[in-house]
Amino acid sequence: MTRLLLVVCLAALPMFGAAAAKVGDAVDVTFSQHIAPIVFNNCTSCHRPGQGAPFALTSYDDVYKRGMLIQAVTESRFMPPWQAREGYGHFIGERRLSAEQIALIGKWVKTGMPEGDAAAMPKMPDFPEGWQLGEPDLVVDMEIPYQVPADGADIYRNFPAAIGTTEHKWVRAVEFRPGSRSVMHHSLFSADASGKAREVDARDEETGFSGMAGVPGTTKLGGWAVGSGPRVFPQEAPVKLPPNADFLFRSHFHPSGKTETEVSSIALYFSDEPATRVRVGIQLPPLYGRGSNIDIPAGEKEFTIREQFTLPAAVDIYSAGPHAHYIGKDFHGWAVLPNGEEVPLIHVPDWDFNWQGSFVYAEPVRLPAGATIHVEVTYDNSAENPRNPHNPPKRVTWGLASFQEMGSISFSALPVNNEDAELIRQEYGKLQAKHTMQAREQMKGHKESIRRNTGTDD
Repeated sequence: MTRLLLVVCLAALPMFGAAAAKVGDAVDVTFSQHIAPIVFNNCTSCHRPGQGAPFALTSYDDVYKRGMLIQAVTESRFMPPWQAREGYGHFIGERRLSAEQIALIGKWVKTGMPEGDAAAMPKMPDFPEGWQLGEPDLVVDMEIPYQVPADGADIYRNFPAAIGTTEHKWVRAVEFRPGSRSVMHHSLFSADASGKAREVDARDEETGFSGMAGVPGTTKLGGWAVGSGPRVFPQEAPVKLPPNADFLFRSHFHPSGKTETEVSSIALYFSDEPATRVRVGIQLPPLYGRGSNIDIPAGEKEFTIREQFTLPAAVDIYSAGPHAHYIGKDFHGWAVLPNGEEVPLIHVPDWDFNWQGSFVYAEPVRLPAGATIHVEVTYDNSAENPRNPHNPPKRVTWGLASFQEMGSISFSALPVNNEDAELIRQEYGKLQAKHTMQAREQMKGHKESIRRNTGTDD
């Protein structure tokens, strides 16, 4: 099975053996010999000047000042931010600390945080300057800056920008750079060759146009969220970019308390070789759970939606992307093979809306025809959930806004045989159609409930 040529910012960093070695109680734990390798390899990529973290961790003094905080957030596994549970898939760029590494940090703090021999300090990793994937083939910037207000509700805005290519290109990777990280929550990317995005933009007086749905018929190119890195497509399946198209930034902003100016940029990396394999997407439940009757009572701690899909042909699963909003809690994805064997795909037991991304398998997971993919998404709408945006809790239904909910795991796959792609799409399309019908019926019932309770028609 061909290894995916995927590059994530931490994947290329050197691994330091000293931090992984078992250390007995009699060994003195020092920063230079034991702690610096852990921090440099797992924290400094974000905790350095010009990156998204609020402070730097590039020296002994930096780490010493926040030693107790680092002990607390690593022992709770709040940091480094890595949501996927160990044993449910092996992913590129994993930032999970081992129990031994966490114990080393704890012992170092308890013994006074000694620096140790400066000569034993490992060299700082050679972090790339500028674009993490190197010199791009093309960079597309937002054409007009957008002013994000100091306060108010979350903002969902779409910005078309001319790509400038006049012939088909094959995109092997994209890398996103927000202009103002303090307000950018996430951005989704697509290419629009129809001109529809430009038409909608012209009707809106402000820069870009509002909404979360974008425009239909675009070529999807992935996305970025806080904590994620570049998006690199499988070597055998680069994305075909249409000529004379607009790049569409579909961005979600959190006002930060002061006015910010956003000019997003996207770097495109082209392949000289066209795709030899076809990509298919399998999102469970479909429509981000719109037809799954997401109606979560206030105080409910374990509201769960479920869906499954039986593959009509063999596929290689190469990534999994969970998505929910604030009260999403637990994502569980697995497959059951025709012989009854269970294959773990992904488990995120403590979802955090503020750290999203796509989990890319170090090796694709091959599933045969007849395998059934199962997904469960659980929500915690109780007062005990520290991420609940409502205090006291309120009833939450499906919706696009952050204070509403949705939920699914999106699997990207390559059919083992290209000719099976259409069969997979047809079968999955039946599941989508079922959920579309369910969504309509649920919306109808929701409106009837409102009329009964309020005596109105809205």
